[in-house]
Amino acid sequence: MKVLSQKTNMPYGTLLRIENGVTIGMEDYISLIEVTLNKALNLPYKRWSYKYDQCIKCGTTLTKHIAHGYCKNCYDRNIEGKQKDVNRLRKYGGSSSLLTKAYLLDNYIINEKSLGDIAKGANCSRQYVHKMIVSHGIPLRTKSSARRFALDKGKVIRENVSFEGKQQFVTLNKVLLTDGFFSSWSHEMAYVLGVIYTDGCLNPRGGSCNMDRFQITQKDQEILIKVLALMKCNATIHYRKEMKYGDIKAGAVYWFSIADNKVYEALLSLGLTPHKSLTLNFPNMTKEHLRHFIRGCWDGDGSVYIDKQTQKIAASFVSRSLHFVEGMIEGLKNAGLPERKIYIHKGKSPSYYIRVTGAQVPKLYHYLYDDVPESQYLDRKYKLFRSSLREKTETLDILSQILVD
Repeated sequence: MKVLSQKTNMPYGTLLRIENGVTIGMEDYISLIEVTLNKALNLPYKRWSYKYDQCIKCGTTLTKHIAHGYCKNCYDRNIEGKQKDVNRLRKYGGSSSLLTKAYLLDNYIINEKSLGDIAKGANCSRQYVHKMIVSHGIPLRTKSSARRFALDKGKVIRENVSFEGKQQFVTLNKVLLTDGFFSSWSHEMAYVLGVIYTDGCLNPRGGSCNMDRFQITQKDQEILIKVLALMKCNATIHYRKEMKYGDIKAGAVYWFSIADNKVYEALLSLGLTPHKSLTLNFPNMTKEHLRHFIRGCWDGDGSVYIDKQTQKIAASFVSRSLHFVEGMIEGLKNAGLPERKIYIHKGKSPSYYIRVTGAQVPKLYHYLYDDVPESQYLDRKYKLFRSSLREKTETLDILSQILVD
């Protein structure tokens, strides 16, 4: 305990109170103790924030991280400094005399100005504007509505990693997409839904925007570009470089996220759920749209490859949900392909997969791609599927030559 007191620069009495069960108001101290002990034991420790070990301004870890590497105190001071215009001449006298109820109603409610914009006009801090709005009994915006206003005016700035792996600050814009895209079935909607079923996820409301959202993550940027084009959506594609978490490596990926409660509800009605990996069921749809949905799934969790034993093109589809794989088999069976055997990758979290080989690969190619525009498939997998036709043609040519001889 004495060594711990020295290492943490914490009063010995405080350590004794924590040991005796006094935890109220001690959260920061407990966090510091945890970090110190984990370092001493050479164990992984929880970082102060996702990217930073300490505040970039004052170096503390005791005060909670807010944003951009600043603790709460430094963040507030940094924002307050940006809001104040020290060179501005005060035309209206003191800020308190300017921030009347009528003035705040006109600017905050009618003209939909942000607290920061009002603070600049009154030459005061954003916190003081907030205090005056509350004192006048004016209802404050919710987090989600405040974020929407900020997005509309291009005021939301996020630190991001470019496709080249460089840190950069980008201005977020309000995401727009085709109204009612998931409300009625179409070839385009079925394909996008298949991609979301395999590479997408639903995140219930939370975070800074407090809205339900869905996200698609893929190693191949092409599929995200095509999905956004089909939805006529302007969402930004982000890049996350390869990362390591202890012994676990996460590869580089591209992703986009859309926060929209109506779209979220539509996806729920189509059978998607949060944390869907193990509980995913195959959705019901007409035969007309089924092949487009399966193509979207195959572009997500399917693969096309050269079999090591036969040196011929083969295809497979994998999922952690047995029910979903069974539904996939039934759909392919209705399309004229023979029933497939289900294989199991055993482990802590088993996965299930099917394989398509031999003469069935060209049949699957025709089923998935006949009369389908380039905008609705992943080009790399399409070319591999198509190469199975050349294999068949070459084999027929050789057989024909033998018969002639």
